[in-house]
Amino acid sequence: MPIRLPLSRRAVLTLLAAPTVARAQAEFPSRPLRLVLPFGPGGVSDTLARLIAEQARSQLGQTVAIDPRPGSNGVIATEHVARAPKDGYTVGYMAYGSMVTGPALGQPLGYRMEEFQLLTAIFRAAQVLGVARSVPARNVAELVALSKGRPIAYGTVGRGGPGHILMEMLAGATGGRFENAVYRTEATVVQDMMGGAIPGFMGSLMPILQQHLAREVRLLAVSTPERISALPDVPTFRELGLDALTFMYCHGLAVPAGTPRPIVEQLHGAFSTAILSSAVTSRMTPDMVPDVTTPEVFTANIRRGTEALAAVIRERGITAG
Repeated sequence: MPIRLPLSRRAVLTLLAAPTVARAQAEFPSRPLRLVLPFGPGGVSDTLARLIAEQARSQLGQTVAIDPRPGSNGVIATEHVARAPKDGYTVGYMAYGSMVTGPALGQPLGYRMEEFQLLTAIFRAAQVLGVARSVPARNVAELVALSKGRPIAYGTVGRGGPGHILMEMLAGATGGRFENAVYRTEATVVQDMMGGAIPGFMGSLMPILQQHLAREVRLLAVSTPERISALPDVPTFRELGLDALTFMYCHGLAVPAGTPRPIVEQLHGAFSTAILSSAVTSRMTPDMVPDVTTPEVFTANIRRGTEALAAVIRERGITAG
């Protein structure tokens, strides 16, 4: 005689809901999606995000609406994505600071990286070290020697960011003395360099590229593994014997953790194709490299990057404030 086991109320509800969930996944996407951005309009990343959304539309058959939520160094947008329904209709644009810097600094963020299912990286990009023309240093070795007599100030867009971390690593490797001055934008740092208000810069390439080409400022090194084609005269840190400063930060895409795997795979395929389209890659800056990865590889890379950054932060005593 067969034994009948009673089903719990939860089990019954799960069985009843299963066909509905499966049908929803099979029909995905049946309405427009949102791409939540941690920054406002303007800038290279904003341009790339909008192009990616446009290209993904043709892959998904639905509009991907841009939803900018700037503020608090990306925390507002990132926390919003973590709290979104796990249905694939909310995709987050994840900046390096949100994924790596904030967690490595131990900041109270309002989210944990375990609350996200990472989809893919978008690009990797470098940092460049520059000085004002008035600085009597033609290369990194001369800059370090100069700083040992008197600390040299340099501008970045935040404590604990890539520029600050790299300069701390340079100081640790060479005995140089450098002081971080925090600015709201990298463009303002460059303006102050040209005006004589600050001698150094460590940051993204584009805000300072034209000034370097016009010989209004001087770039001393780039953090890429190999020289940048647009800067054939600028050596890499690796060439200078500072291999530890070889570094490229990344941006990427994510959905809330718990999003069904078939939807994750569909989004990964659609956005990966969009990122690698010529419409997107042609708008990347010379220091950017397209970097489509699997969710698993992207997650592992972010975890390793956070651990490595946290080690430098502890060693150098870096704080967010």
